[in-house]
Amino acid sequence: MMRSLLGILAAATAALVASQAPALAEQRLTVAGYGGSYEQIMRTSVIPTFERENGVRIDYLTGNSSDNLARMQAQRGNQTVGVAVLDDGPMVQAVSLGLCRTLPDAVRDAVYPIAVLGDDHAVGTGFGFTGIAYNTKLFKERGFPVPTSWMDLARPEYRQRIAIPGIDNTYGVHTLAMMARIHGGSDADIAPGLKVMRQQINPNVLAYESSPGKMSEMFQSGEIWLAVWGSSRVAAMQQAGFPLAIARPKEGAVVLMTAGCAITGSPEPALADKFLAYLVSPKVQEIFSTQYGAGPTNRATKLPPEVADRVIYGEDQVRSLIGLDWDVVNRNRADWTRQWQRQVER
Repeated sequence: MMRSLLGILAAATAALVASQAPALAEQRLTVAGYGGSYEQIMRTSVIPTFERENGVRIDYLTGNSSDNLARMQAQRGNQTVGVAVLDDGPMVQAVSLGLCRTLPDAVRDAVYPIAVLGDDHAVGTGFGFTGIAYNTKLFKERGFPVPTSWMDLARPEYRQRIAIPGIDNTYGVHTLAMMARIHGGSDADIAPGLKVMRQQINPNVLAYESSPGKMSEMFQSGEIWLAVWGSSRVAAMQQAGFPLAIARPKEGAVVLMTAGCAITGSPEPALADKFLAYLVSPKVQEIFSTQYGAGPTNRATKLPPEVADRVIYGEDQVRSLIGLDWDVVNRNRADWTRQWQRQVER
């Protein structure tokens, strides 16, 4: 009888411990990143594997770069976000605000030098570029030449058939910066770019549109024939079957990286570093190259030829990318915005 009672007690104790073990052992990490197709890939192809392999729970918080940066600023001293994924420009701003911790050596050493941001505090997790997206079917039917220059945006046959994201969007910033650079200005002297936008490009612009969804709709409806846009956005429409291509202008295509950092003062810092390393691991880099059109920043990533042909891949292509001086841009962006609103997008 005593032995039976002891056995029952032992079994009950074991069951209680087993029921509590997952709750006691489970770690949680909040990751803030983009919505749309990026979120879908994270939730279906990236996060579940990390959770299984590490016995943890990842909470994914959706928002654009500006929203997530503002959220982290508001939470300073009481952070809930462990890892943030932002565009490279806002990420450099996050670093300057002290929101990002120093990268683990293994993460820094795995990627191309151009992908190490903010004095080793953030890392590019995927290469894209800003170029000129165009409707290949329409261009063929009308006999238009494939765009080769940023100044093709000023061609008279495209009057009211172009969309450009606004200055609130990284693509819009890239457009203004390149117009300044190729007309004698620089990231620190944006006046030539504003003049060209106002006098030569603006007559052709149907809409200054920052919403990816709206931009897609305008392409699909035929309202616009070409636009300043990103390679990953174009890749998504290509995968959906729309006849869209993106040209790299001869003056240079501007690099647009998704970038990640581990947040200062957040819970579970070791887990945050581990997830950041996972984002730049070759297997995850291949997932985003295949499904999102982002070129791998990890130099060891191997891509099948059909994927490699669609993304920024390899030393030569990475070297060809143009980067902005984001410290200068971020310092002057409020002034750029005011001037843009007065002179361009009126």
